[in-house]
Amino acid sequence: MTVLVDAAVWEWRGAKWAHLVSDESYDELHEFARRIGKRRLGFQGDHYDIEAVDRRRAIDLGAEVLDSRVLVRRLRGAGLRRRNHKPTWQRIGLAERGLVLDPSPLRDLVPRSSDVLTALGYIDQVAHTSAYVDECQLVILFDLQDELVSGIEGADLVWRGEPRADGERSIELFFSR
Repeated sequence: MTVLVDAAVWEWRGAKWAHLVSDESYDELHEFARRIGKRRLGFQGDHYDIEAVDRRRAIDLGAEVLDSRVLVRRLRGAGLRRRNHKPTWQRIGLAERGLVLDPSPLRDLVPRSSDVLTALGYIDQVAHTSAYVDECQLVILFDLQDELVSGIEGADLVWRGEPRADGERSIELFFSR
């Protein structure tokens, strides 16, 4: 495993952040990020930004600590550096716990997504639910306390994150547009 992390020195929103990358493959990076509870939506094109608490979890799971310049050199050397490939997600829906996400905007973009959301109505009511879109995909995101969801069908990709440091986990349903 060749997952790399630099120091958490970049300040944003009152926290210090680090970069998590792989010099092996994006698949390896995504799987590692899932294990520390990162949302797939958080992928920045060639890395994940992670807070200090997630950095510690990454190191505990075997991430190699490197200086940021060395990290970028390793990423470039592996041919995995992709500047300017950061997705541009736009939130198109939000429902707090106890409320249901309006499926109308989803139906207009990817008709089957509203059917999947309707079938998961029970989870939509106990989760903080939101929907995001970029030029290629629609994503329905559930943030919840327990993993209550199994057997999800109809999405192109189902991303089930491990619990984050706050105890919540994310389930993301990706639909190609």
